[in-house]
Amino acid sequence: MEITSDPDPVIRPAINKSLSDFTESCSATFIRNGKGQYILQQSQIFENSLLASVALLELANAGDFAANVWNEIPVPKFVIALMAIGATAALLMTYVAVWDARLSLRNIQLLRKERQYLLTIRTQPEKNFQLVHALLEVNRWELGTEIIDRLMMDALMGFGCVLVSTGTFMAIGGANPAVYHGSNLLSGYIGNSPAALGGVIIAVWCFYVGMRAYHHGSAQPDTLSKPLLRQRMYLVQLQSFMSGTTGIVAGIASMLTSTRWYGYVILIPCICSFVVCNYVWRNRIAYSRKSIIEFGLIDESSLMEELEFISRLRLLLRGQTPGRQLIPEGQSAVVLLEIIAKSRLFESLCSRLLRETEIAAVLTGTNGGGNAVTIELSRLIVLATQELSTAIREVAQECIIKDGPSHWQDRERHLVEVLGSYTSCHYDKEGIECK
Repeated sequence: MEITSDPDPVIRPAINKSLSDFTESCSATFIRNGKGQYILQQSQIFENSLLASVALLELANAGDFAANVWNEIPVPKFVIALMAIGATAALLMTYVAVWDARLSLRNIQLLRKERQYLLTIRTQPEKNFQLVHALLEVNRWELGTEIIDRLMMDALMGFGCVLVSTGTFMAIGGANPAVYHGSNLLSGYIGNSPAALGGVIIAVWCFYVGMRAYHHGSAQPDTLSKPLLRQRMYLVQLQSFMSGTTGIVAGIASMLTSTRWYGYVILIPCICSFVVCNYVWRNRIAYSRKSIIEFGLIDESSLMEELEFISRLRLLLRGQTPGRQLIPEGQSAVVLLEIIAKSRLFESLCSRLLRETEIAAVLTGTNGGGNAVTIELSRLIVLATQELSTAIREVAQECIIKDGPSHWQDRERHLVEVLGSYTSCHYDKEGIECK
């Protein structure tokens, strides 16, 4: 599938500006691995890495169902089978909690470095004071999400899974009085208390996120991106309300399950709600992006221009029809390189170019067979006007169609967050405040 042939009404106004800044700074370095292939040098990336299976942690905490409902001696054989299944499932889900916590820690480390960087440069007179504070506010939201909504919840729910699993396994040997009482404690109030505490914490955090989104959505940015901002903030508010409400109800239900069987009935819609909230977050709200330290800061005008440029590209791709191209055949491939450079797809393009034998031979020919090669935009522009024009054009077209949608979606979401924080910042006697 290819893209529409007439870029003038949508793309051309956004790429008419000089590319001197890009040709001087746009480059990518690749390292040769053990298989002789070139891979991109490691970059610092804030990743949308929340695991889908995290939504089932509450289900794992319900693994003590058989132990609590049939809390009797002797234990029926079919109940023993149910206990073994529930306890094993709860124990296995601790791996999911640990795995997700490790992914979250990577993001937290990056965000802390970014925060120190932003705090350092905010006093520099040449920087946009309000924009730096907006980036700090977005960083605080991202950091809070990773620490509270992921790391802390993974720790609480994972620990709860261990307690519930242990108590349920012990219930199998409930004929021993000491084991019986220990099982009741671990699969009862003690084992379910981490989930209840997590529900309260999530509710408080979601209230903050919802109020933050409300303030951002109430801002009046005089740009074409206002609908994007309001749409995103409405979605964040809705997700926060669902997640916070579900957290409270699930916490109460978890405590009820210790002594009341109908607590598990209440947990069923809560588990379904957690799955929906998890899906919405991963696919409609969260994003991946490169570190601000590597990516660099942008000014207010560039923020608006890039956001509108990317939004228009996404709309253009959404309305594409088969058999048509981004630019007419007669035009140079340089136009595609301009679009790729301005939309931050240069590294993806270079990765694809190095997989093409003919192009890779030219790009690495001056490397002398070394273990590293640096590709610059200025070099590609020269090649695109000479012997590799057709080949580069085809690869660039493929890069835009296959890599562009997900990359632009992530970039748009991040820029809308920055815009929301920027437009909600205001000055007072004590300085600047971003809600």
